[in-house]
Amino acid sequence: MTLYLGADDMRALATHDVTISAARAAIEAERAGRTVVPPRMDVDLERGFLRVMPAAFNDLMGLKVMTLVRGLGTRYLILLYSQTGGELLAMFDADEVTRLRTAATTALAGQILAPEGCRTLGLVGSGFEAEGHLRAFAQQWPLEEVLVFSRGRERREAFAARMSEELGIGVRAVETVAGAVGSAPVCVLATKATEPVVNGADFQPGAVVLSIGSTRPDLRELDSATLRRAATLLVDDPRQVKLESGDVIEGLGCGALREEHVVGMAHAREHRFARSGERDLLAFKSVGTAIQDLALASAVLDAAVTAGRGRDVGELTRLKPFAAPPPDALSAIAEGSA
Repeated sequence: MTLYLGADDMRALATHDVTISAARAAIEAERAGRTVVPPRMDVDLERGFLRVMPAAFNDLMGLKVMTLVRGLGTRYLILLYSQTGGELLAMFDADEVTRLRTAATTALAGQILAPEGCRTLGLVGSGFEAEGHLRAFAQQWPLEEVLVFSRGRERREAFAARMSEELGIGVRAVETVAGAVGSAPVCVLATKATEPVVNGADFQPGAVVLSIGSTRPDLRELDSATLRRAATLLVDDPRQVKLESGDVIEGLGCGALREEHVVGMAHAREHRFARSGERDLLAFKSVGTAIQDLALASAVLDAAVTAGRGRDVGELTRLKPFAAPPPDALSAIAEGSA
């Protein structure tokens, strides 16, 4: 049996508790050495690109496929397989998976870097990811005020009005990036910018900066001044971040950031997050990993089976058995005849 789960299923099943638990499970599996994450594959095309992200997580394996067509948009698909039998367990329209796992991972980073939480949040961006992140932090912390900036006045004002009504907190559109981040102890940056959107001098002393844009070498979100102020840059995957984030590539290249500043979430327990002198900020950078996708997909599949949701599309992949018994079976036969 292969189950198909669409966006409506994700919205119904992926509660805040489910998504946060899945994000924790991904980090714990990595810490325990129960993950395999090969480099993702990007196929650059004239009108966009194709991305394939394979991984193995606990007793599961699978991949996410992303397509981007410039001027049109993106599509996401997750395939979740069993490592034990190799069967395709589920397929997901993964637009919601991507938004929810990204927000949950950032929310966990917020817990690590600002365990006391905050009441005022600065937010740069008013799109798909900004909306998901604001919901996650409103669930996690007793927010009273959110200061949001994005380039389009009408868009940011509409976002502020919509999210204020939905969340019951004061979401206020401001005129500048500095107005959003300058008085907030925790700031979230969720843009698709190709040039830095912040000036590192604008953050208040001791601020926490959570940046989830700049997921490709050609994108930028944080400027070098911000990275020069970062005592620690917490990341979801050090290898992938160093290869794929334009911010981090530039920061390491110009000396604003050093290797010892970069700490993976799986090793956060062993790290002391101490600010010192000019390095008075704590920052987070995420490029997303297939482990995060598979962890949330697995949790949602369990919830779907319990709730009786999803569409059974039958057995899509036929098993082609080996002609000879597998090696472990041959060993058993040999032992039995000894």
